[in-house]
Amino acid sequence: MKDRREINIEVFEDTMKHYKSNPTLKAAVSNSVANQKFTAADETVELPQCAGYMPTVTVSGKRSLEAAVEYAKQGMKTCVLNFASASNPGGGVTHGSSAQEESICRCSTLYPCLNTGDMWDCFYTPHRQAENPLYNNDCIYTPDVYVIKSDTSIPKLLPESEWQKVNIITCAAPNLRHKPSNCMNPGAGDKQADINDKELAQLLTSRIRRIFEIAAANGNEALILGAFGCGAFKNPPIVVAKVFAEQLQAFRGCFKAIEFAVFHTEREAGNYNAFKAAIR
Repeated sequence: MKDRREINIEVFEDTMKHYKSNPTLKAAVSNSVANQKFTAADETVELPQCAGYMPTVTVSGKRSLEAAVEYAKQGMKTCVLNFASASNPGGGVTHGSSAQEESICRCSTLYPCLNTGDMWDCFYTPHRQAENPLYNNDCIYTPDVYVIKSDTSIPKLLPESEWQKVNIITCAAPNLRHKPSNCMNPGAGDKQADINDKELAQLLTSRIRRIFEIAAANGNEALILGAFGCGAFKNPPIVVAKVFAEQLQAFRGCFKAIEFAVFHTEREAGNYNAFKAAIR
């Protein structure tokens, strides 16, 4: 019997086969790459005046793309936050890892957009060279990513009539693992970050504000967020959820819908419960 990693790798390789051979997907990847934007941590993002929406704000147990496609089906310009590896496009997707970024890459055309020379030069290589597990506020905005598979435990290819386009913000949360660097996150160093919850909240405030800014500046109507960094990177969900709740107040009028998609099992509902308690 195949293990989970073997299944994940097969699904990813099948996804790659489709976007390398299907003319629609080949054109989609080229378009996304041509219009992809890197925003450095020290850049100013010009914000349009918010439309003054009264958004629906929800916390769900869905996976990120599972949530996103529902808004895209309604014709809403939809943006998804990718909880990214700072030093590897797609994180450990080629190794069969099961975190959020890898799930997105198994179901969509995101991976070849991130794995380009330009993105290596401005995003991945500098993070590897910095050897700072806290990373920085650098972001990549990838438009019109095609979701071609169901965002489920074992993704299945969808009929072309059901493919949806979403926009992706790629940003890395602080890596608070005891040993930050591994094959999926090289260049993060071998020493755990020395940061307390107050300092972490300050760092996350600027990073999460940047995420909201980029989503708003690009005219998105629906925004899919979640337990950013609360999985493999070990950020405390109560701290992360509180910062999101605070920043939400400043940006909620910019979006028609904001959903915190926090997928979980019954036995591991800590992240979901923290967000459910904090987000109003």
